[in-house]
Amino acid sequence: MEYKMKMRINVLLPIALAVILPFLGLQSEEGKTALGNLGLFSHPITSINLYILWHLIYYFRNAGSPKRKRLFSIALLIYFALLCLLLFTVVFENVGEIKWPLIVRIIFATVLFIIIQYAMQAQENIASLRLEKEQIQTENYKAQLKVLRNQIDPHFLFNSLNTLRSMVRQQHENSEKFVISLSDFYRQTLKHNENTTLPLSEELTVLESYLFLMKNRNEEAMSVSIDIDTSLHDLHLPGMALQVVTENCFKHNSMTSKNPLIIEISSKENDYVEIKNNIQTKLGMEESSGLGLELLRKRYELLNITDGLLVEESPEEFSVKLKLIKQ
Repeated sequence: MEYKMKMRINVLLPIALAVILPFLGLQSEEGKTALGNLGLFSHPITSINLYILWHLIYYFRNAGSPKRKRLFSIALLIYFALLCLLLFTVVFENVGEIKWPLIVRIIFATVLFIIIQYAMQAQENIASLRLEKEQIQTENYKAQLKVLRNQIDPHFLFNSLNTLRSMVRQQHENSEKFVISLSDFYRQTLKHNENTTLPLSEELTVLESYLFLMKNRNEEAMSVSIDIDTSLHDLHLPGMALQVVTENCFKHNSMTSKNPLIIEISSKENDYVEIKNNIQTKLGMEESSGLGLELLRKRYELLNITDGLLVEESPEEFSVKLKLIKQ
């Protein structure tokens, strides 16, 4: 779409300038008198010359190799020579008299065209630099996400394998289901880790596999409730957002059977999903860096959503709201 718009501007702008400029006084009174025998065709002749001038300047500026620049330089000089010869001398009554007002006007048109073309090029360069900056930021955030996930995943995997070993030894009835869920969770994580956004339905599938693993590891020490309006399932979230926020609940809070960690996941007005938990700070725990939530906020910003992640905290509860995205 942007490319088509650019092409339209490149085509229409020189035509518009060639048509409008003569009305603004580019044609001198001398030129009108000398070309009076041409009647209405004096304006079209001026417009055609302006159109040719625009493209000669354009191709000269954008000629890549020095050889092509020399060729367009020669063409530009020949054009000016013919223009001066035919329009400023020969067609007028006094053949030897150069019409300086016309020369000044054509120089003015040339300078104006060069300024306009340089301004357009500068605008394109700024847009290109902005796009390049956004792409670099995107790649940087992806790299940070990979580092964050590489820090978390081994720890989670080792704990899950220890839980599985304990379940197998006890011949727990959910051992096989635990293996399947662990496999599904990592398969979905690898599949969706690079996705910009995912439908809420897929986010919930990944989350349910993760919660099943955590439930078997912590049993009565945690309680999770999910209440999501099914009409929102086709809306999107940044990939793995639900799992990352829920994982933070377990990471930053202690939990026991007497004081379980309570997590509530629900849909809210204005197309938000809220992940809320009671605060039970771990003893001796270092202050959180907040890297996970900050990266998630940056991902929303890259999608041009400024209010994508909202955090509310009280002495008793911590809440994160994630904005659902319409595709």
